Amino acid sequence: MHKIDTFPVCRPRIVLGSDSKHSESPVHRALVSAGFEVDLAGGYDHVEELWRQQRHDVVLIEVAYAVSVDRAVDLALRLKQQDSRQFVGYLADPILHSSGLAGDALFPRDSRRLPEALRRFFGPQAL
Repeated sequence: MHKIDTFPVCRPRIVLGSDSKHSESPVHRALVSAGFEVDLAGGYDHVEELWRQQRHDVVLIEVAYAVSVDRAVDLALRLKQQDSRQFVGYLADPILHSSGLAGDALFPRDSRRLPEALRRFFGPQAL
C-alpha cells in the first residue's frame, strides 16, 4: 500500500478520460460496478473541463494508442501545473509502460484487473 497524503479517508472521487471511445465504457462500467465513484469525461479534451468544475481526488487517463502518449502527458502536466498535489494515473497496456508516461502511477487498462489494482495501490479508503 502507498501512503498518499492528499486522499480522503473515504473513497476517492475519480475522473476518467480516454483516447478510445471503444474502451472507455467498459473501464467506466467496471469501476462503477466495483463501487468506485467515477465521472466519465470522455475524451482528453473534456478531462480538464470536468476537473475544473469539481476537483477530483484521482484523474485516470486511459492511453489505448501509442500516438496518444504525448497528448496524455500534456494533459497530466497541465493538471499538475494547476495543482501539484493532483494524483494523475494512466491506464495503459504493458507495451506502453516504457513509452514515457510521466505521472503518479500506471495501472492496467484491463477492466477486469483495474478495480483490484486500484484497491491495492490506494488501500482501504478506495473501497
